[in-house]
Amino acid sequence: MKRITTITVSFLAILCMSSCNDFLDTLPDNRTEIDSVEKLQKLLVTGYSSRTFSRYFEYASDNVELFTENNTNTNILIDQNYNWEAITEADNESNVNIWQNYYQMIATANAALQAIEKMGTPAETLPYKGEALCCRAYAHLCLTMIYCLPYDPAKASGYLGVTYMDKPETTLNPKYTRGDLQTTYEKIRKDIEEALPLMNDDAYEVPAYHFNRSAAYALATRFYIYSGQWEKAVETANAVLGSDPAEKLRDWKATSTLEWGNNAREMNYINHTHKCNLLLIPIFSANASLFHPWNASGKRYTHTARIAKQETIRAKRPMGGPYDTGKNDSYNKLYHCIPYIWEDLMTNSAYFPKWPRQWEVVNPVAGTGYNRTTAVALSTNEVLLNRAEAYIHLKDYDKAAKDMDLWSCSVYKVGENGIQHLTRSLIEEVYGNPESDRYIEEYTRELPTSRKPLHPQGFTVDQGTQEYFFQALLYCRRIETLGEGLRWIDIKRFGITIDRFDDTNYVNELNTGYKATVTLPYNDLRRAFQIPAESIKVGLEANPRNNQESPSHPFVNQ
Repeated sequence: MKRITTITVSFLAILCMSSCNDFLDTLPDNRTEIDSVEKLQKLLVTGYSSRTFSRYFEYASDNVELFTENNTNTNILIDQNYNWEAITEADNESNVNIWQNYYQMIATANAALQAIEKMGTPAETLPYKGEALCCRAYAHLCLTMIYCLPYDPAKASGYLGVTYMDKPETTLNPKYTRGDLQTTYEKIRKDIEEALPLMNDDAYEVPAYHFNRSAAYALATRFYIYSGQWEKAVETANAVLGSDPAEKLRDWKATSTLEWGNNAREMNYINHTHKCNLLLIPIFSANASLFHPWNASGKRYTHTARIAKQETIRAKRPMGGPYDTGKNDSYNKLYHCIPYIWEDLMTNSAYFPKWPRQWEVVNPVAGTGYNRTTAVALSTNEVLLNRAEAYIHLKDYDKAAKDMDLWSCSVYKVGENGIQHLTRSLIEEVYGNPESDRYIEEYTRELPTSRKPLHPQGFTVDQGTQEYFFQALLYCRRIETLGEGLRWIDIKRFGITIDRFDDTNYVNELNTGYKATVTLPYNDLRRAFQIPAESIKVGLEANPRNNQESPSHPFVNQ
């Protein structure tokens, strides 16, 4: 019977830390055999990654910029992150901790799968086999999202993948290679498709904290979108959304009735009884401080008034409504739940209440402990917008508009103050008719807008209606995922160039004083985060991250 300690061995082996040999030489024999369903359940409860990519992705994206040079609320890790540098700084959410926690999740899944096999795979273990397969697929997909270039079926065999661990490691100091992204994606697909028929929510008391049936199909939808399998994305999204998707979306209107303080709205966001919350993962993270506008932590780089006014929550939008009319007026007329906004000398930021502060006390006397929170790892809102994207690729524009409108109605006060239902004709007017007062102009460094040029990776975008619909989708998804990091994936997949802006001299009332500084081109190799230095030192191939040094790389040469 394979034992729990296999998790630790595999976990340390993939990192290849320098102390690995000493650890294995002195390993105490305190292992527990996984030989019952009860033990299997307990093992999988511990198997989810306690770190997430959200902070890294948000700070790398165009959702943040320099608030002011006078603001020193930052640290080296955030500076490296914001400037697209290799992240080497030690931190509770450091690069090595994120890498290690996703591989720990994989190792736990592998231990569970091996135990199920040794038990003879009785029927009562099948839901847990499905859960373990989803955990393994999810963690590997997250690793590709962080450390790999965007998937392109014509080029993926020439892009670095991640080491795919599909069994527990039992040898001392094994040698690993990363393989290519095409192979990694094939293995993720195999795990997901094997898992889907096994899912059964009856196995869990609180399904939202496990890979339940809807979460598994949501993961499949995300994967099929990322891998360009549009029909399959629609099929799996349908399995999540059912015949009445609106009934399963986040109820922002209800959230608005809760008190502003005492963590109430944030805790409501992660409520496991909400049908929109498909998978919740408790994590160690300072996101509750970093993405809360009333907290100065990390606010040297933030979602500033300039971004909000020109590109996101205060900008022109496809569903219409007032824009750039003063934050109190426009927000009250627009949103079911007003975003958190704060503007003073230390903080200039706008986010939705998503990250609750769940402080874990270690020493009550000293008042020390850990920053904890809970991530909504998968939601029906994401699934709906993923289905809308699939419809756009399939050129089924009426269905795409219907899905985006369902999402819009859950966020905006549609039917009030000039906010209209999203339809094909409205989207074509907003992006295709320069004579319309609703028209959204194309982005320039001098006059930024939400409509940024697209250089899609692995798929094509036709000029005209299809481009208009993708622009509407990208706006909706940017609002939906604000503060969660997934904007970074759209930036990678759609090949969106990022300009960094310095708002030190920005005048909100006049919308002047900002200046563009550095640029991350759509074909810049830094779009794949560098793997941890510890892994590079022991032989894992590093990501190329300098275009000048790799001019013939298929991602650069496009």
